[in-house]
This record gives sequence, structure tokens and C-alpha cells, in this order.
Amino acid sequence: MGYKLAEQNGDSVAVPRLVFAHLTRADGDTVRVALYLLGGGAPEPRTIAHDLGLPSVEAAKRALQYWAGAGLLVSERGVTLAQTDVQKAAVIDLSTINDPYVSVLCEEAQTAFGKALSRGEMQRLVGLYLNEGWQPDVVLLCCAEVARQGRRTIGALSRELIRWREAGVETGEDAERYLKRQALREDWCAEAAKLFGVEPAQLSRWERGAVARWHEDWGYGADMIEEALLHAENHRTVRYVDGILRSWHAQGLAGVQAVRGQGQLSGSNILSTGAKPAAPKTDLFQTDWNSVFDDTTEE
Repeated sequence: MGYKLAEQNGDSVAVPRLVFAHLTRADGDTVRVALYLLGGGAPEPRTIAHDLGLPSVEAAKRALQYWAGAGLLVSERGVTLAQTDVQKAAVIDLSTINDPYVSVLCEEAQTAFGKALSRGEMQRLVGLYLNEGWQPDVVLLCCAEVARQGRRTIGALSRELIRWREAGVETGEDAERYLKRQALREDWCAEAAKLFGVEPAQLSRWERGAVARWHEDWGYGADMIEEALLHAENHRTVRYVDGILRSWHAQGLAGVQAVRGQGQLSGSNILSTGAKPAAPKTDLFQTDWNSVFDDTTEE
């Protein structure tokens, strides 16, 4: 069944063809902001976010910057932001200037880094969008993340984006899920570091990966790590504890009670590199872990 436009009832608002030209590039929220403004809404980010139910005030700000870059809005000084960007970053290829996302990227990246970017840096930043296919919202999320880490350079941004792509990040939703997972891993590492009596920054990349594996792949929390540390005795290292937890996982032991009540370790299921086999024992509290592992596992 087909459709046709109904007769207009009520007031109508003229929509510039400029808006229609951007329908294939602008996302839904950005288009809604344009219609909101054309309908008489105030160009104030907080008000826009509230009235349209946008996810954040920042989303409203970016929409305003988008339409300013597209030429629908004019700054208070009477020039479009697109024109301002031509002046600030004249070395950017002219074919990119008409894309409003160029303006958004340049402004938001400088805000995230808390400094002005050089012309060369702007070119590299825009290249991530135009040449490497990164969506602007993903680039800006990554800008905020590397800035949080104290790495406020385009080089650091590029390297972090490579890691994100290796982790399967392509869209803004992917990036948000990735950042939440990374924040959770940071919490796990801080918790584990406290149990081992070290600072989180002292954990190596391998050790941080091991801690993530305990939680994500094996479902082991702080209680199991503490239990493994009891068996580790004087070998309180991440690699040594990893061997203990690996053995428990191989046996299907899912909790402390299972370890204490049913656990039985044998040399064949100690999977840590460099581990020495030990005779099976039914009482895990009496297991001689010093005969199972030695310090060579730290090599």
C-alpha cells in the first residue's frame, strides 16, 4: 500500500534545502536539532537536550557545531564556523571544508586536549575521519579517553584507535561498550593489586590481561583470588596465582566452597608455564604449592 502527503493542517515551517542535503550524512538527533531550531527553539545546548530528550548536553553541542559548520547557523560574531575553520586550518584540503564534521572534529579535539592543534595535527586528525574511515563520534570519544590518560597528542590518538579497531570498535555504540569494559577491567586490576600488595601501575600488561581473564573468561572474583593466594603461600605473584586458578578452572571448580570441599589438584592439570607436577591430594588446604610451582614461573 502506497502513501502520499496529507493535506497540511496547522502552521508550517520552511525547511532550507541545506537540511535536506545533509539527510544522508547527519544522524537522527542532528536532524531533529535542525528542525527544532527552525521551529523556533532556542540554540541553547541544555535546553535542546532537555526538550528533545537527547542523551547528553554534549550531543546537543555537537549538533549545533555540525549545523554551524554546514552553514545553517552563524556564530555571534557574524561568521560561520566553517569560515572560521578555513582561516584557522587553511592547509586542510579545500574539498573537506564543506563537510561540517571537519569543523566539529577540530573544535572538539582541541577542547578535549585542552590545547590548540597545529595545522599538521589538524590534517592528521581529519585524515582519521576522511581517509581511515573512523566515525567522528568514535574519534572524539577516543580523544577524551587518551586525554584522560594524560596523552594529549594526535599520535597517541592514532595508536589508541588502532587498538580499538583490533578490539572490534567501529561505531559509537561499540566505543561506549569498549570503554565500559575497560573501566571495569581497571577496577578489577585495582582490586587485584590491593590483594597482591602492589600499586595498580606496577602490574605488567600480561598481568593485567591475566586479571581480566580470571573475571571475564573464568568467572572468578576477589574471593577466588584470595583463596588462591592462601595456597600460594610465599609465592604471591600474579603468574603463580594464575597457575592455581587455571588448574581450578580446568577442573570445573567455580567457587571457594567447591575448591575447599571437592577440589583435587594433580600434576597433569597444572597448566602454568614452568610448573612442576605434584602428587594428587584430596585436601587443597594441605597441597604443597611450593612443590607445584617455583619462582621460574616469573621468568
